[in-house]
Amino acid sequence: MRQVKSMTNKTLQSLALLILSAVSLATFGSENVKTVGSISSGTWYEMTSTVMKEPRRFAVHLPRSYSEKKQQTYPVLYVLDGYSTRMRGIGGMIESLSNADLGQQIPEFIVVAIPNTNRSRDLTPTQGDLTYKGKVLDRLSENSGGADTFADFLQDELFPYIESNFRVSSQRGILGMSFGGLFATHLLLTRPDMFDDYLISDATFVWDNNYLNHALKKSLNKLMNKEINAFFGFANNDHLGELGVTNRRWGNDFVEKLQSINNDKLRVTSRYFPEEQHSTVLFLAFYHGLIELYKPSES
Repeated sequence: MRQVKSMTNKTLQSLALLILSAVSLATFGSENVKTVGSISSGTWYEMTSTVMKEPRRFAVHLPRSYSEKKQQTYPVLYVLDGYSTRMRGIGGMIESLSNADLGQQIPEFIVVAIPNTNRSRDLTPTQGDLTYKGKVLDRLSENSGGADTFADFLQDELFPYIESNFRVSSQRGILGMSFGGLFATHLLLTRPDMFDDYLISDATFVWDNNYLNHALKKSLNKLMNKEINAFFGFANNDHLGELGVTNRRWGNDFVEKLQSINNDKLRVTSRYFPEEQHSTVLFLAFYHGLIELYKPSES
């Protein structure tokens, strides 16, 4: 009994010491630490769109030097599927890569992130279901085909607002993944003057039975004299079977056809990420794409 009592006393003493230590640390924290600032990823805005007939939100991330260099203008990157998580991730990536601590591998940018209200409607260029070899993968026929309307919103409403309220240069880029990559590639073909730079990750090339490759054949004349930089990232989606293999094959076909156009000002590069799938490739593709598109030219 004495031994048990002795052990109990030791246990109580140890517990008391732990409590005292915790109280001491808490007291130290409250007396010696104060809030001195916050880290902000950007600012949310909302406009009532006449084109879209609905309110549309967007976020703006400004470069670190924006408030100091009052006369400087900055290129703009428009990020599709621009929810808070993607805005923080891409904004932070761009800020890091443009910082001298990491070799200033790319310029500083103003980043504009655009979230969706109706993703499949706004990002698909034609109306129909998502199908492959006659099998319906996703029923979208009543909720697709609005890409050109969404493009009008960007061109007629969002661009003018950004260009009137922020110190932007004339250079614009667009980042899109999956349906966002489908939309960005559609713009490259149909409205090549909207953007100078296209960063496209694992686009949905199987949309509408190889729509993008068919559309490319009709757009060759539009691209003959355009100065455009485009980067395409591809994931390994072999786990999806023939569907995944076909999407990458049609994507590679598209890149090869673009590269074969007789235009020295049309610069097209691509990269395959064999260790990544559709759901994991985004940030790796954007990281390598940003460096590929914007690395300083060799003197």
